[in-house]
Amino acid sequence: MTAGEDERFAAELRSAIAQSGLTLTAISQRLRTRQRPVSVATLSNWQSGGSLPGGEQSLGVVAALEELLGRPPESLAELVGAPRLRGRSARTTTFLGHRSSKEVFNDALRELGFISAQQYAHERVFHQLAILDSSRSVQTFDFRLIVRALESGVCRLPAVYVLEPTEPNIAPHFIPLEGCSIGRRVFWPERRVYGAELLVDGRLDAGQVAAFAYRVELNAQAEDMTAVVYSLPRRANDVLLEVEFRGDRQPMDCERYQRTESGESTTGVRLDRRDRLQVSEARFGPGTLGLRWAWENECDDDDDEDDEDDDRVAAAV
Repeated sequence: MTAGEDERFAAELRSAIAQSGLTLTAISQRLRTRQRPVSVATLSNWQSGGSLPGGEQSLGVVAALEELLGRPPESLAELVGAPRLRGRSARTTTFLGHRSSKEVFNDALRELGFISAQQYAHERVFHQLAILDSSRSVQTFDFRLIVRALESGVCRLPAVYVLEPTEPNIAPHFIPLEGCSIGRRVFWPERRVYGAELLVDGRLDAGQVAAFAYRVELNAQAEDMTAVVYSLPRRANDVLLEVEFRGDRQPMDCERYQRTESGESTTGVRLDRRDRLQVSEARFGPGTLGLRWAWENECDDDDDEDDEDDDRVAAAV
C-alpha cells in the first residue's frame, strides 16, 4: 500500500468519526459489546495514520466500524488493501451467507452457477428462525420462503457461508426440508468457505410462485453468535427474522438493525414470552434487516482495567 492510500484511510476514518459525534472511548465500548474489542489507543493510531489495521481480526473491526459509523459496506475496508470480513460480533447468518471479501464471496457464487441477478429467484416472503441453545454445540437455522421465478426453468437460490478465523472450520450442514433439494456445493476449507445451491422442486414458468424450506446446522457454541442479518437485493412482501434462546445464557442489549439506501437505524427490542427476539417488515427492500445482542457476563475484571486505560489514553487524544 502506498503512503497516499495510508493517508486516505486515516482521513476517511477521521471524517466518519467526526460526523458520528462519538468519542473514541464510546466507539471502543460499543465495539466491545459486539465482540470486536479494540483499544482507544489503536483507534487513535488508525485515525492519525500512525498505523493501519492488519490481519483478519483487525479487518473485522474495520467492518464493524463501517456499520457503527454509518458508512457503506467496504468503504473503509477497501482502503486497507486486504480481504474484508463483515463486521459482526461473531457469526451473522443471512440467506446469502455473511459478507466477506468480494473476491471469495463472488468466487463461491460463480462456483454455484450464479453469474447474473436474473438467475436468483425473487424472495416474496421470507422467514428465518434461529435456535441458539447454550447447552448444545450445534445451532440450527430454519428458512421458509415463498419465491417467484424470474425466468422459466429450474428456480434456485444460493446459500454461502464464509467462516471467521475464530469460528470452528467445520462445513455447515444444508438440509432440504420441503419443496427443494441441494444441487451444487462449495467446499473450500482452506478458504473457510462453504455453500450450496438450493433447487426448488419441479420446473417453473417465469412469474410462477413456489414455497420451500431448508435448514442449516452450524457447528458452534451459542455464545459465538451475536447477530442474525438478512440482505434483500429486491423488495419483499414480508420479512420475519426470529431468534429463540435456550439454555442458561440470556442475551442483553438487544436491538433491531435496519439499513437501506436512505440510511440506517437501530432500536431496542426485548425478549418475548417465548424467549425470542423478533423483527418483521412488510414491503421491505432492497436493504438489510437484522437483530443484534450481547451476552450476559461477557466482560471480566481484565476488561474493566482495559477500559480505564482506554479512558486515560482518550483524554490525551
